[in-house]
Amino acid sequence: NVVTLTGGGTVKVRASQAGDANYSAAASVEQSFKVSLVLTTEATAGGSVSRNLNLAKYDAGTAVQLTATPNSGFAFTGWSGNATGTQNPLVITMDANKTITANFTNTFTLTTGVAGNGSVGVNPQKSAYLPGEVVTLTATAVSGSGFSHWSGGAPGSANPITVTMDASKTVTANFKVTRTLTSAATGQGTVTRTPEGA
Repeated sequence: NVVTLTGGGTVKVRASQAGDANYSAAASVEQSFKVSLVLTTEATAGGSVSRNLNLAKYDAGTAVQLTATPNSGFAFTGWSGNATGTQNPLVITMDANKTITANFTNTFTLTTGVAGNGSVGVNPQKSAYLPGEVVTLTATAVSGSGFSHWSGGAPGSANPITVTMDASKTVTANFKVTRTLTSAATGQGTVTRTPEGA
C-alpha cells in the first residue's frame, strides 16, 4: 500500500500481518519518523523576497517571516500562491509545503513646475505613483497674475485638471500677467469695452 502525506510533523506507521492456515502471524512492526516541509519563495521583476528563518526544510508549525523589497522605481503590490494580501512583512506558519510569490510593479513620478507667478497644488502628493492612479493638479495665481494653461504631460486650460499616471510626467502651470483697465466717462456719455474684463 502507498501512503501519501500532505502535511508535516511526526508520523507513526504500524504494520502487522495476521496468520492463516499456511502462514504464522507476523510480529507487529512500528516505525516513527519526522516529515519536514519545504517553502519556495519567488519574486516577479522589480524586487526580491527574503525570509527569516531561511532553511531548506521546516518542521510543521514553524513561523517564517517573509519580507518583500522593491527595487528603485518599483512598488510591492501583494503576495500570491499560498499567501494573499499586501501585508509586508508577512508571517506564515508552515503547515504544508508552500510556494509564495512577491509581486511588484513599476511606479511613475510626477514633477510639477510653474512659468510665471503662481503655484501648483498636487493631490495626492506622493514621491511615486502606481500605474492608473489619478492625480488632481490645481493652479493658483498670485495677485497680478492669472492662470493661462498647462504644458508638458497635461496640456489644456482646465483648472483643476486630473492626470492619470500611465508614465512619469512633468507638468507646468503657465501664468500670465494681468492688468487692470479703469474706464470712466465725463459729461453726458458712456464708455464700453470689448471684451469686457474684470
